[in-house]
Amino acid sequence: MAVPRPKKSSRRRPASSSWNVRSDRVIELKPNADEAFPVEPKLERVVNALGLSAAADILDVDKSQLNRCFKGQERVSPALARRISDVEYVIDRALHVMNPEDVGPWLASPEPLLGNSVPINVLTISGPARVIGAIDAIAAGAFA
Repeated sequence: MAVPRPKKSSRRRPASSSWNVRSDRVIELKPNADEAFPVEPKLERVVNALGLSAAADILDVDKSQLNRCFKGQERVSPALARRISDVEYVIDRALHVMNPEDVGPWLASPEPLLGNSVPINVLTISGPARVIGAIDAIAAGAFA
């Protein structure tokens, strides 16, 4: 007869618990840390998810300019890089909560959790924080 092994204690918290970093923790980035976060893969994900025309519209950039950036023929400006990161972040988070066919309509429709504002408009005007908050509320089962 096999002897049952004692369960190993796990220091991992359940996914639903809060995520806290020790306040005395020192975090230093390596001098070349920015090289680990290139914008090009984010741009590729946004264009692949939305299509070039819709991505250009949402990112508020000329379609031909975005296409040149997408092909690596033109450098992405810092302002466009920020917008790409914000849009990619919101789409990524939404895809973890909603079905892919629901994300686009949700982004373009009034959302009660945002005071009936359209999520993509909130994103472009205010940044991703409120939109991510609404996605998190939807994930938690909240309905306004």
